Amino acid sequence: MRAAFKTFIGVDLGGGKGKTTALCRLRVPAQPMAGVDVVVEDQGAGSSFYDDQLIDYLLRHADGAVLAIDAPLSLPVCVRCTLPRCPGSAVCDVPTVAWFRERDVRRQAEEEASGSISDARSRGKPRYTPYTQRATEVLLHEEHGITPRETLGQGMGPLTARMAYLRRALATHYRLHDNLLEVYPKATLTQLFPDATPPPGLSSGNPTASATTARSSHRTAVRYRDSNGNEVRIDDADDSDEATGSPRRPRSQVARWYKRSGHALPIRTRVLEELPGLRFGPGQWREFTVQNDHQFDALICAYTAYLWAREGWPMPEHPIFAEDGWIWFPPSRG
Repeated sequence: MRAAFKTFIGVDLGGGKGKTTALCRLRVPAQPMAGVDVVVEDQGAGSSFYDDQLIDYLLRHADGAVLAIDAPLSLPVCVRCTLPRCPGSAVCDVPTVAWFRERDVRRQAEEEASGSISDARSRGKPRYTPYTQRATEVLLHEEHGITPRETLGQGMGPLTARMAYLRRALATHYRLHDNLLEVYPKATLTQLFPDATPPPGLSSGNPTASATTARSSHRTAVRYRDSNGNEVRIDDADDSDEATGSPRRPRSQVARWYKRSGHALPIRTRVLEELPGLRFGPGQWREFTVQNDHQFDALICAYTAYLWAREGWPMPEHPIFAEDGWIWFPPSRG
């Protein structure tokens, strides 16, 4: 079934009243081309994708297409709840809430056994909030070391609301997990480019450290100069792991730096050169993608959809994800 898809549309969704929404459309060549799997056919250059324009575009190109969007395609379980009265998360038997509760109990038992429970946790601070989080965001963070934005976290409310509207407007042609995917460009880049060594132009905190050492679990530092010329040092390890108790792991430097003003352009150039089988079609300029944050993310969304169709990634076995939502990302290449 997935092999029938020949068009892959990526959308980096912005606010409905802003100009930051970007779109990229890839297609499988009608005739085989050596070394080319997908061609950048349209980057939407010069177009504004407010609601009406975006819906019209996506419906016109829906035939044989997969649509991948980097915005929440489902709401947290407590927000979509239809019970007349909340029984409380401690006893709620809604499957997703039960999943959160059981995971919390298991994680706390592990922390108590190892003596690593934090003061905040001992005072009753909740680990999960199923009215702002979904299970997919928890797994992405705790099991893959990638921290996504919470569905209804700070600043995400308007974007989530816009996506809920768009999903209903597109429901005649796009179905969740069938030809409509939620993706996260940073997760895709983390998995495709797991290299934890500094990108070209950056120096390691230890000049004698080898690439093997930089890829190890030891913390290293990267030095660069910001736009004001001041030196900044950043550790490779994911600082957010301290709050969750998850083991530290080296972070993908590509995923970390591809939006940083000082090094974004060479990082994006490297990514586009190394994505297998990708080619820019006539009139579609690589520089446009390299120089624009949103356009680059839209292309990564579309390429993620292509990989999903080509490689046939499976859904998690637990049934809650079919309704609660799933962020699709590649298996690690590291």
